[in-house]
Amino acid sequence: MTDGVFIVRNDNALVEMRSSPFESEDLLQQLLATHPSLIAGDAVDPTNPRRWLLIAREQAVPGEEGGAGRWSLDHLFVDQDGVPTLVEVKRASDTRGRREVVAQMLDYAANGVVYWPVEVIRQQFERTCVASERDADEALREHLGRIDADLDEFWRKVDVNLRAGRIRMVFVADVIYPELKRIVEFLNAQMSPAEVIALEIKHYTGQGLRTLVPRLIGRTAEAERRKGVSGSSTANSRPQLTEEEWFSWFAEQRGPVEAAIAREIRDWWVARGGRYEVTSAQKPSMIVKFVHGGGHCWPSIMRTNGRVTTALCYIRKSPPFDDVEARRDVLRSIEQAFGQRYGERAVDGEPYVPLSLLQEPTAREQLFAIWQSMIDLIRAGA
Repeated sequence: MTDGVFIVRNDNALVEMRSSPFESEDLLQQLLATHPSLIAGDAVDPTNPRRWLLIAREQAVPGEEGGAGRWSLDHLFVDQDGVPTLVEVKRASDTRGRREVVAQMLDYAANGVVYWPVEVIRQQFERTCVASERDADEALREHLGRIDADLDEFWRKVDVNLRAGRIRMVFVADVIYPELKRIVEFLNAQMSPAEVIALEIKHYTGQGLRTLVPRLIGRTAEAERRKGVSGSSTANSRPQLTEEEWFSWFAEQRGPVEAAIAREIRDWWVARGGRYEVTSAQKPSMIVKFVHGGGHCWPSIMRTNGRVTTALCYIRKSPPFDDVEARRDVLRSIEQAFGQRYGERAVDGEPYVPLSLLQEPTAREQLFAIWQSMIDLIRAGA
């Protein structure tokens, strides 16, 4: 039986790819960092495929409260439910891939769940984004697949999962030896809520091409039975609401006065061409989509906590608000009009005004004037 794969190109030429070791362990690590989907999220959870967000390569793991990094984990990811996923990589040529790496991983996990402050993890993610010239909030919203995602709530989930030991340990190698396979299957069957798996990534090369074939190891029927079906934590979503259902629900939560203000805000945007959509989150929001000559943006969101935001983070691609100074002008206008004080990060965030401050018609007119100015500038810049 040949140890290779064959690729048929568009010109009908056959390319033979032969199995070969990775040139270096660093190459395999870099491939995982650049292409997290190699960690076979659909095999990890077939009913709700996992998506991976890289926190960092060479993530420091402290060995005491407030301590510096005593160890260095190859990769730290989180999935869309905030489950920390620890990844350790070894090539087949490294004999530690069979046993020592298991003890190493357990050290990382045992200390990480106790001594990793979630604030440090969040800061490390932001540094990773800066290094790759990405905006951290935008990258996280893209990972979550929700433009209205509550980012602080997500990081709280990460913290809760860590403290509960709800983590995932992944051993990655180009060959998973039988000894490691048996250890992984045993640990995965015994440990709960933690999950332990191995990922074998076969490497094929030929004619300047590289092919990677991941295969998940360690998830057995017995392990799934003991863990209660799936090892992942899926978020419960509220059924999609219509606008009128949302307003009825909002009135129950916040009262008729704030519901009436929310309706007036909705009507104001609709009169100017905006279209509202209700999100499907557990606490759904109303988000306005504004179409203009250069595309569209999402300039405002009404939250279930009684706040209306000016979503500076979602107008950054619409000139002139691709310039940070233009967004700062909007932020200053909101601060001056409503006596609010926002941090520097609000220029790329969602500065809000409580609906309780908008009970007077003059206050609402001030906010509408700020938004009208935004709309005029966006249309002029399109």
